[in-house]
Amino acid sequence: MNPENLSLVEAASAIRSGALSPLEYVRSLLARIDQLDSRVQAWVTVDREAVLAEARQCETEARQKRFRGPLHGIPVGIKDIFYTKGLRTTMGSVLFKDFVPDHDAEAVSRLRNAGAIVLGKTVTTMFANLDAGPTRNPWNLNHTPGGSSSGSAAAVAARMCPAAIGTQTVGSVGRPGAFNGLVTIVPTRQTISLKGVFPLAWSLDHAGIFGRTVEDVEAMLYSMGDVEAGGSTPARKFRIGVIRGFFHDNANDETREVIDALARKLAGSGFEIDEVLLPEVFALAGPIIRAIVRTEAASVHENLFRAGAETYGPRIRTLIETGMLMEGVDYLRARRLRRQYQRAMGRLFENFDALLTPAARGTAPEGIDTTGDPVMNGPWTLADFPTMTLPCALGGNGLPIGMQLSAKPFQERLLLDLGRAVEAVVGFNAKPGIISA
Repeated sequence: MNPENLSLVEAASAIRSGALSPLEYVRSLLARIDQLDSRVQAWVTVDREAVLAEARQCETEARQKRFRGPLHGIPVGIKDIFYTKGLRTTMGSVLFKDFVPDHDAEAVSRLRNAGAIVLGKTVTTMFANLDAGPTRNPWNLNHTPGGSSSGSAAAVAARMCPAAIGTQTVGSVGRPGAFNGLVTIVPTRQTISLKGVFPLAWSLDHAGIFGRTVEDVEAMLYSMGDVEAGGSTPARKFRIGVIRGFFHDNANDETREVIDALARKLAGSGFEIDEVLLPEVFALAGPIIRAIVRTEAASVHENLFRAGAETYGPRIRTLIETGMLMEGVDYLRARRLRRQYQRAMGRLFENFDALLTPAARGTAPEGIDTTGDPVMNGPWTLADFPTMTLPCALGGNGLPIGMQLSAKPFQERLLLDLGRAVEAVVGFNAKPGIISA
C-alpha cells in the first residue's frame, strides 16, 4: 500500500478497519513532502514533532476503537490565513512572519474535533490577493498553481495530503482547483465559519475545500460546516443549465470545445441539458466585485498599511490604495446592486438544478508571476451560489481543464449528489507528472 495515494475517504476507512496506522500514514505524507516540496513549495510551516505526536495519539485511540470523528487520523493542510493555535500563521506577509495565534479558527477547531490532524500551513499569496507566491503547479513546475489558495491546491494534487482548506473572495479556490485537477467546493458563505480567518473582503470571503474526489470534499464539508450529513437525495434526473455567452466568450477555444463535449456526453447519459441565458444585470458583476473588494480591503488594512506599506506586494498595494479613494456612497451602491444581482441570478434556477460553466479560461498559464484570471469564478462568489469544481479533461499541454457546477444557496447536498453523478460520467483519473518523476 502507498498510503499517500489513498483518497481521504479510503484512508479514513482503512484507519477505522485497522488496515492503516495513523502514524504510518503521517510518516508517508511527511516523506512525500521531503521528496517534492523543495520543488513544489506548497508549505509554509510543518511542525513535524507535533504532527507525529498527534498521529501517535490517534493510533493509540484507533487501536482501542475510540474514534474522535469521521476524520480520525486524517492529516489536512490549512491555508495560512486560518488561525492555528500554537502554529505560526503568516498571511503570506513579513508583517506576520512570527505571529503565533493562541486559538484556532472555528473551521480548524471543527476539523480537529472530527479527528483531523493539522499537517501544516499551506502557502497563501500575500493577504490572499493576487501577488503570486513561490508555489508551483505539480502538473508542470513551470506553470502557476493558481491562487490565492496556492499551497492548498498544490499539496493535495501532489499527494502531500488528501485534503486541504482555503478561501475564496473572487476565485481563489475554484481556479487553483481547476489548474491542479482537483475537486473543490465553495459552499454558501454562512455554511463554514470564517471566525479566526484573516479577511480580504469580509462580505465576499468564503471558505472552501480541496480534495481529489467528491466524496472527499463531502466528508470535509460535513465535518467543518453547518450542513447536515445524511442520505443522498432521491434518485432523479438532474437538470443542468449550460451558460455560454460571457463564459464561452472568456474561455479559450480548447476549453469551449471541452465544455460543449461534456454537455453532449451528460445529455447522452441521462441528464437534462439545456442552455440558459444570463440576466442583463450580469454585466455589472465585475464592477460590483471590484468596488466591494477594494473598499473592504482598504478598511481591513488601513492601520497595517500605514505602518508597513513598503512590505506590500504591488497588486495588494494597488488594491488598497485604490480602495482608499473610494467614496462611501459608491460602496453602498455596489452593495445594493449586489442584492439586485443575486435576485436576478437566483431566477436562473427556476428550470434547473445547477448551472454548468468552465472553471477557468483554460489550463494553468505558464510562469509563476501570475495566479491566473478569476473571471469564471467571481460571478458565483458574488451571487453566493455554492459551487463545485471538477476536472473533466486534459488540455493539449497535458494540464487539467476544469468545469464548474453552481447551485442555489444552501443546496450543498444537491450539489454533492450531482457532483458524484457527473464525476462518474467524466471518469477523470489522470495524475500530475511530478508524482512519478
